[in-house]
Amino acid sequence: MANVMIISEKPAAAERIAKALDDEGNPRIVKSRGASYYECQRGDEKLWVVYALGHLFELKQTEKGWTYPRLNTKWVPRYEVEKRAENIRPVLNLIERLSKDAEDFVVATDYDIEGSLIGYLTLRYACGVNPHRAKRMKFSTLTKEELVSAYQNVLPTLDFPMIRAGCVRHKVDWLYGINLTRALTLAIKRVTGWFKIVSTGRVQGPTLAIVAEREQEINSFVPIPYWVIRATGKVEENDLQLEYHISRIAKQVDARRIVAELENKDLIATRIERKKSRLKPPAPFSLSDLQSEAYRHFGFKPSRTLALAQKLYMDALISYPRTSSQQIPDTIDARGILRRIGEQKKYAGMVQSVLARGRERPVQGKKTDPAHPAIHPTGNAPTRNLTPSERKIYDLIVCRFIASFGEDALRESIKVDLTYEDHCFYLRGRRIIEAGWIEFYERYVDVSEQTIPRIEKGDRVPIVSITADEKMTIPPARYNPASLLKELERQGLGTKATRAAIVDSLRSRGYTLNERFELSSLGYAALETLRRHVPRILSPAFTHNLEREMEAVQKGERSMNEVLDEATTALTEILEQFKEREEEIGEELVRGLRGYWKQREEIGPCPSCQEGMLVIVRSGKTGKRFLGCSRYKDGDC
Repeated sequence: MANVMIISEKPAAAERIAKALDDEGNPRIVKSRGASYYECQRGDEKLWVVYALGHLFELKQTEKGWTYPRLNTKWVPRYEVEKRAENIRPVLNLIERLSKDAEDFVVATDYDIEGSLIGYLTLRYACGVNPHRAKRMKFSTLTKEELVSAYQNVLPTLDFPMIRAGCVRHKVDWLYGINLTRALTLAIKRVTGWFKIVSTGRVQGPTLAIVAEREQEINSFVPIPYWVIRATGKVEENDLQLEYHISRIAKQVDARRIVAELENKDLIATRIERKKSRLKPPAPFSLSDLQSEAYRHFGFKPSRTLALAQKLYMDALISYPRTSSQQIPDTIDARGILRRIGEQKKYAGMVQSVLARGRERPVQGKKTDPAHPAIHPTGNAPTRNLTPSERKIYDLIVCRFIASFGEDALRESIKVDLTYEDHCFYLRGRRIIEAGWIEFYERYVDVSEQTIPRIEKGDRVPIVSITADEKMTIPPARYNPASLLKELERQGLGTKATRAAIVDSLRSRGYTLNERFELSSLGYAALETLRRHVPRILSPAFTHNLEREMEAVQKGERSMNEVLDEATTALTEILEQFKEREEEIGEELVRGLRGYWKQREEIGPCPSCQEGMLVIVRSGKTGKRFLGCSRYKDGDC
């Protein structure tokens, strides 16, 4: 009887894999010295399903000292780097003990760069075996059917190009993050003696620059006045808003003249244009699409949406969420999934309707991902009560999936030209003639209709009111979490798995003040300091080039060592420039840090005395914080 060790990524995944592969569907959980694994029987094989709790190994510098540059690293158990990771010690010990009696090894971690690297490092450093001995399970859902198929059709080798790409990414990110953060932090320490960690990194720097560029556009924006003609016409006792053919009038005198010439006049319908257009169903979700929709409808930050989707994946309710694809391949029985969704009362009517008259296959988007299909439901019904937030994400994914099978919607638009001498107004209407896919996605799509009474060419439409309203041009909007994530994706910065954390880091590091990414004093100081002394750190082009090099490793076009050497050489040049100007850099950062603290502590004018400022005060006795006037200590308030 062969002993086979299967390495999964998380305890919940290990349990699902074990239940799927055990002949009886009832694997034995074995607890051993603070850790556990699943033991199951499959034919003449004994399977040990272990889990890695995410990354068991992290990079650590080989030279001692909290300084820079530090360019040499080694892989060590994560508890040697993070004190809070002590819980992985018994897991590592268990895997090491079991591996001595295992004859075959199968990696069943998530099929992406991070999952592939986790499996590889576990084999090499915890099991102490040659990773070339191992096989690979590839799956996109944790359903029993797909897990059994993945084991029966196990890949003969690990995905080494993906592993090398993961190794390069971790090492490059470590080199840039650790060294640049230490450089900024030690510059402050040199000037003041304070030890205040100020961070940046390979992707965080360009992200800060993107936010700052928008902030500068807003700050330098000069509002320009313009005038809009507002007119109401009467058609069959209905008052309707009319649209003047010039949307913005640059001069007030011209706007007033137009109003004077048109007051109490009758417009003539000179042209009527009717159009019918087909609206195709939306494609299934990629991760960034899901994050954008969840922010738009529920206000969920991208990182929260990813965390919720990950929980649904672990419950085998949806497919793997970290995907760039908008396509569901023919190898997936999408119509079978649709039928199983129809067994849930909430979706039964929708599914019956789409099966009766919808498409055979879901609409496909343009984006693809070699590792995973678009996010889609598995057809399984929840076996536990989902939280309200989980239910929202699940419903969004299910409705999108159902809608992707729907027929095109048919919309009719009508545009009426109403003229008086050389003036022209438009009267617009639109309505949905055939709902098609909108029937299934209506709570997540804006299809506002505007109906107008019947009107014929030559009809007269009296103007019942007309004004010239003054407006001001407005600056571009600040980024929100979803729009910033989309911009990172557009510029090729970060990965689908890391962008949400990068977006969150700007606020957690103090570089922005609120959800709309308003730059703080510290953000300005870090930006200007880096821009003046080491501008390459802020360059999206520089970072994007590194991304391309790492992708070339995954494609087998570049070697891992070549890319690492080039990245290290570039970093060394940056750090040398930094070292020469460390004191000057430190002084600039300290000014920004002081401004940031002031921003954080001063709330606004005191409502009592109107002269002092409300500040956050910490009690020396209790340690509690409260608001007080800055003039309180002087007895003036």
